[in-house]
Amino acid sequence: MELALEEYSSWLDKEVKKSLRPAVGKGGKLLAETRRNLDEARRFFEELSKKAERDMAAKRDPVSYRAARVIGHSAKEAAETLGRIQLPGDVNWDSLKVARDSLSSANRALRESRSQAGKELPGLYILDMRSYGGIVDRVSRDSERLTHFLEGEGSGLQKARALEGLVSAIQQTRKEMADHEEVKNALATNSRVLADEVHRLESERKTLSNRTPLQEILEIESLLRKESIEFRTATLAHLQRPLRKLRDLSQRGEVQLTMEERSALGKYIVSPYRCFLSRQAGPHIVSILGSLRLAMQSGKMEFKSRKAARVTAHLDQLLGSGRLSKMQAHGRELLARRWKILHSPGSRQLYDARKELLRKLDETRHTREEILGRIETLEEKTAGHSKRLEELIAMAEARTAEHLGRQVRILH
Repeated sequence: MELALEEYSSWLDKEVKKSLRPAVGKGGKLLAETRRNLDEARRFFEELSKKAERDMAAKRDPVSYRAARVIGHSAKEAAETLGRIQLPGDVNWDSLKVARDSLSSANRALRESRSQAGKELPGLYILDMRSYGGIVDRVSRDSERLTHFLEGEGSGLQKARALEGLVSAIQQTRKEMADHEEVKNALATNSRVLADEVHRLESERKTLSNRTPLQEILEIESLLRKESIEFRTATLAHLQRPLRKLRDLSQRGEVQLTMEERSALGKYIVSPYRCFLSRQAGPHIVSILGSLRLAMQSGKMEFKSRKAARVTAHLDQLLGSGRLSKMQAHGRELLARRWKILHSPGSRQLYDARKELLRKLDETRHTREEILGRIETLEEKTAGHSKRLEELIAMAEARTAEHLGRQVRILH
């Protein structure tokens, strides 16, 4: 038999009701009989409590008075215990289990109360205590009948509960999948909008970058970036660590540097090329490298001989070739050209407009990347839910065959 997933729930409900009709009927009768027994028991204890009150008012000797008070207190507690039992109106596994547990708990409380009262009533209220015991036994039998029913004919109620739980899990999983799909579709729409915006901003950036003043500024900045990389990786190759060591030695007073040289050295370590071209720190590069060479030759740097020889050779090459002054002059010339173009009419506006355009472009790309990441996460969750749905449907088919004896294939 094949059923669409949407039809399975209503079909199962009808089949379960049909198969459980005898058990539900018997369970209902058990509850009705238990309810009658509890009502009778509660009335008995209420009457016994009233009788005890009358006896307390009439008795004059201490023994009889105390016995009336004990039996009255015990009866009142018993009536309250029975009054707290709430029997369900519906017959299902959970409601019957709660009822059975309530009866079992009440039975223990009644037995304990009767036992305590019996110890304090030697030879008095014998008939009442026998009736008390009979009530306790009846409550115990009601609890046992419910237990036997749940373990026998009523066990189908638990199987029905398991099937209903599977249906609920299937419906919840499908709802979560639908919710994820809805969110994913909305995110995909936003992603397409942002992709179009990125394309528009890129096109606008290219158009703006090709305008003559801005194009020349960008070419100069590209040259400055290349020279910065070369200065850091080639010109100062093998010197970053020695320069940091020189700074530490100067701070301890082991190498003598002027205050200006020490300040410039700190800047070289953080931003080498910018410091090299600056008017304040740039002139100190030769004296700093000279101090580094002297420190290497004195052995204060504590480098291994191979490292020391390589650093010293590189310093000799830099200080003896005039290469540094040529690089510095060329870099400053590029900066001067850039400054001059930026301060020509309209150039600064173009430059700032491009800068703002790049900010928007980065922000739009970042937002789209976040959205794509959320879509990927939702797809992973959907794949997990899809696998879970397959497992739940397979379990539902197996349990339907096991509990109802019906072979069903659920289509989805």
